[in-house]
Amino acid sequence: MITIRLKGGLGNQMFQYALGRALALKNDTELKIDTSFFYVDFKSITKRTYNLDVFNIKAEIAKESDIPFIFRLPKSRIAIYLIFLFRKIIKSAGQEKSFNFDKSILSIGRNAYLDGYWQSPKYFEGFEDIIRKDFTLKKELLDNVIILKEQIEKNNSLCVHLRRGDYVGNANHEVVNNDYYTKSIALISQNTDIEKIYVFSDDINWCKENIKFEFPTMYVGEEYAGTNAEGHLALMTTCKHFIICNSSFSWWAAWLSDNPDKIVVAPKQWFKDEGINSDDLIPNGWIRI
Repeated sequence: MITIRLKGGLGNQMFQYALGRALALKNDTELKIDTSFFYVDFKSITKRTYNLDVFNIKAEIAKESDIPFIFRLPKSRIAIYLIFLFRKIIKSAGQEKSFNFDKSILSIGRNAYLDGYWQSPKYFEGFEDIIRKDFTLKKELLDNVIILKEQIEKNNSLCVHLRRGDYVGNANHEVVNNDYYTKSIALISQNTDIEKIYVFSDDINWCKENIKFEFPTMYVGEEYAGTNAEGHLALMTTCKHFIICNSSFSWWAAWLSDNPDKIVVAPKQWFKDEGINSDDLIPNGWIRI
């Protein structure tokens, strides 16, 4: 049995599931997902909820008995921080050791507990078609989302994603600046005719006031988000081209797009710390600025 701990928002959970699913398929075993992280309050970590239930995923929620004892989260906050400190010093076999792709994880075997973010398409290479199928939505989209989706499909649309929220003042990430979007649009417009830009953000009102483009633009509001942002993801994926920010959510929107001629621009610097190499995250063919 492969068990993987989920944490972070929807995009992070999708990366974690993708690795777990690939390993389960490779080893012909079942996949279980540990959602216990979402029931603990951390002062320094944005509170998240389990979001993968909007998709047709092939996994069961792990029971406490499925989770190795050393990975079970105690109820005491002090005990949790002590455990995390211990794991920073002593890494288990299934614990992510750095942001870079770790090929050894693919040979971990059919009985493993995995704890990390695993943000690289290399972790599910060879299983892309299955992952795409798993990330189809269970339920029909809301009527207003369907109408907008049909409009987006009819034009040479550009998805622009800007994440603010917990990135403002974040010690690890920072908000991508306006210069990045200006340069990215200039590059894309040199290679294709942009008919309309669709802006997605967790702070859409800020974007309306501060982000302006010389193309017809729609700022897509929360009324299109759905239960767990699946509406936004579906609309973003429908666009023909992409300017993503340093966010796993928009990464997945661009990756799931089936447009064979899509142009995807991603930030060259993914983290505040320039020493963290994010090359394993970005697929071949995507442009970095």
